[in-house]
Amino acid sequence: MDQSEHLPPDSPCCNLDFLEVSLGRNRKTAIRLVGMFVEGYPGLLQRLEDSLADRELVSLGRVLHDIRGNCVLFSAQECLAQTIRLEGLLRTVSASSGSAANSINWQAEGGILQAALERLHGELCAYLSAASP
Repeated sequence: MDQSEHLPPDSPCCNLDFLEVSLGRNRKTAIRLVGMFVEGYPGLLQRLEDSLADRELVSLGRVLHDIRGNCVLFSAQECLAQTIRLEGLLRTVSASSGSAANSINWQAEGGILQAALERLHGELCAYLSAASP
């Protein structure tokens, strides 16, 4: 299920105010963290796409771990929920005989996460634009 169906299109997908509060209202550090994510985003997305396309589940687990860290940092609940869902599917596959991996549509599941990441990326880019003099 696509969790974005439950979100109004103009609702924020992350909570950058919480990030700033967590950093002691240090906006400069918040901007730097957001900038690091935005800069690394193309590579992160490429790693996700490659692991999904190649059905490399070990690599997928690693990239999901990295994505989850960013989701928590930016309070991106939609991304976090889908990341946790995919990690759960990976655990199910590892616990099974391996045939479960073939029954999961990894591309579709990953597509939901990619769409959520795109929304997050857009919101973070807007944050950076608003912070620029």
